[in-house]
Amino acid sequence: MAMEAYVDSGASFSIFGSDRADLLGVDYKRGTPVHLVVGDGDSLEVFLHKVSVEFAGTEFVAEIGFSQQLGIGFNLLGRKSFFDRFRICFDDRYRRLDVTPLKSR
Repeated sequence: MAMEAYVDSGASFSIFGSDRADLLGVDYKRGTPVHLVVGDGDSLEVFLHKVSVEFAGTEFVAEIGFSQQLGIGFNLLGRKSFFDRFRICFDDRYRRLDVTPLKSR
């Protein structure tokens, strides 16, 4: 199932709305609970899960957080599980995002 998310280099974890967990058949509240501080200083309750994903043509298991409190209207793709597998380059001039899989060590 395809899902969209904004790449956020300032986010430690990827966070998706709890409705996305429902679509995947994941009981999001059965994940590992963590409280994350977000950009405006508020705390967000997130439940972490290991989820099989395909990103930039690469399949792997990523740690994804699901939250009922995500109120920004879009999902976030954070550093954990993604930035250690891909070179991610923001090109502001051309409003482009380049993603290249990294070679395994």
